[in-house]
Amino acid sequence: MVKARRGDPSPPSAQFRLTVLMVLAGCLFGALVVRLAVLDLVHSAPASSAGPSVASAGLVTVYTPAPRGEILDRSGQPLVANRQVPVLEVERNVVTPAAESRLAVLLGMSLAGVRSAVANPQYGPLVPVPVLTDPTASEMLYVEEHRSQFPGVLATTISEPYVTPLGRYAGDVIGYVGQVDSAELASLRKAYPSAHYQAGDVVGQSGIEAEMQPYLAGRPGVTVYEVDPQGQVLGVASRTPPVPGDNVVLTLDGKLQQVADTSILQGQAVARSQPAGNGVGHYKSPGGSAVVENPSNGQVLALATEPTFNPEWFDRGITTAEYRSLIDNPALPLEDRAIQGQYAPGSTFKVASATAGLHYGVITPTSLFNDTKGYIVVAGHVFHDAGGIGAGIINVSQALTASSDNYFNTVGLNLWYKRAKIGPTALQKVAASYGFGKPTGIDLPGEAAGLVPTPAQQVALKRAEPHNPNALGYWVVGDSMEMAIGQFQDEVTPIQLANAYSTFSNGGTRYVPQLVLQVRAPDGKVVRRFSPRVAGHAASLTPAERDAMIQGYLGVTHNPAGTAYPVYIGTALDTRFHIAGKTGTAQVANHPGQDTSVFVGFAPAYGTRYVVDSFMEESGYGESVAAPVVRRIFDQLFHQKLQPVGFQQPTP
Repeated sequence: MVKARRGDPSPPSAQFRLTVLMVLAGCLFGALVVRLAVLDLVHSAPASSAGPSVASAGLVTVYTPAPRGEILDRSGQPLVANRQVPVLEVERNVVTPAAESRLAVLLGMSLAGVRSAVANPQYGPLVPVPVLTDPTASEMLYVEEHRSQFPGVLATTISEPYVTPLGRYAGDVIGYVGQVDSAELASLRKAYPSAHYQAGDVVGQSGIEAEMQPYLAGRPGVTVYEVDPQGQVLGVASRTPPVPGDNVVLTLDGKLQQVADTSILQGQAVARSQPAGNGVGHYKSPGGSAVVENPSNGQVLALATEPTFNPEWFDRGITTAEYRSLIDNPALPLEDRAIQGQYAPGSTFKVASATAGLHYGVITPTSLFNDTKGYIVVAGHVFHDAGGIGAGIINVSQALTASSDNYFNTVGLNLWYKRAKIGPTALQKVAASYGFGKPTGIDLPGEAAGLVPTPAQQVALKRAEPHNPNALGYWVVGDSMEMAIGQFQDEVTPIQLANAYSTFSNGGTRYVPQLVLQVRAPDGKVVRRFSPRVAGHAASLTPAERDAMIQGYLGVTHNPAGTAYPVYIGTALDTRFHIAGKTGTAQVANHPGQDTSVFVGFAPAYGTRYVVDSFMEESGYGESVAAPVVRRIFDQLFHQKLQPVGFQQPTP
């Protein structure tokens, strides 16, 4: 999967375009041959001078694809379902020229057109060839009532998957299907030899369609024909019907997914209506994402990204216009930002910085810091708070509430100065304990790893890019200071951030984010259940230390000094559900004023049931757009009237 650094609106690279072009081409061809059955010559006896007979016949095996399994949300609502589609098919070895002529007249086609369709080389000689999908009811009825005039013409139905209206809000999660390529075919045959994968089969290419391919695929039907040396069918030796694929039940809440997706769209609209200042016009807001996780078990309740795509385009065969709208879009709609977008986390990274400071004794819950000036000077360099406004004499709780950069700059500085005792990567180790810097393991393909920079990585970067002026080849104290406020080279994905705050809010247990709940047979019997998996534990905190941090996060939404106070004050979320959270405003290189707006919230603050985050690209301060997006998602979670996403001007 090609990854792009978020916040860069430049067109997709040539490699990205080539990769997607190849995938799209495969999907287009694959959609045309969904019902292709592949012939496998098992045995052919030598021809007899006495003419064909059963004794001299060969055996030809035909595999018929099985109906694909459905994809459901946690309550059983279909996201991808199957429907029966009428189709007129022709059996090549039975149809007569007169029947072809009558069919052409019935369908308003030329005789040459019908014969060209019947001769489609993508179908084996013993496989019925679809001539018209979704004919009218009168056309189907006419063929049925005049069977004697249409030998070899079948009026039947095929099972065809389709994405439901609810499923369209989860396009990147669902993924799409396409024709198997040679590498995939070899891998699938090796892993699942009894599944009889053949060239031309359609398999999952992304998302759940790819991740759960072995369950969704089902087992193909097998028909063994007796044929003479000329290939004429003499009879059927055996027939086994196809077995439909199993249904996959996700942890997603379909309605919540819809609210998360529409909230992102609302956030983009309001951001684009606002001037960004600094002479750069309005905010661009090219994309956004939102994640909802249950911290008690890691189940993902929503995983939304915009812009997205309609998986049905691939399933039915994508048009040239649809293809161009995806590949030429600089916002990269084929990238699942929730698991592949890599962003500077801004101040949301302070969950790691505060934990490291407390864990290693650099700060205590009550130790004070003088942030009255709004800046500090270290080694001749000036480090400013956002806006150059200090927060006063503050402790760790107040520093989180007011999002004091200088407080956490100093935490990073002191961790580095203490490296002889605690090691040079103390902050990095704590960040890793929250899951930053490596894939979370969510059950989707193509997840990005993010980046937690280290001194060793700086050395490697200099070796790889010796002429890069930003690659010093060594670590300086300013690197630790910038890293502690979520800038420098820090990169996280939205799923990583949600998982980190889930880990903090549940007391320190980091789960692997879970997206698949269970697999059910078509009759509803549970084939497999998926249980929560523990991935690790965060660096330890005493109850007093953890409480100090929670109080800081509560202050973000409940204290007038809090950066998201205007977004939540006066709402039921403020007075009843104890929303805690953290804003983040991440600078984007070479795009002044077009910051990434980030917010992560957890509620209730004690006994947390939900963690919600949002990254809104080039949309301003964390409280401006991402916080209102998250607030609307909390409205849905706590059964409140949905409030529209509005733009919140930042406050000092």
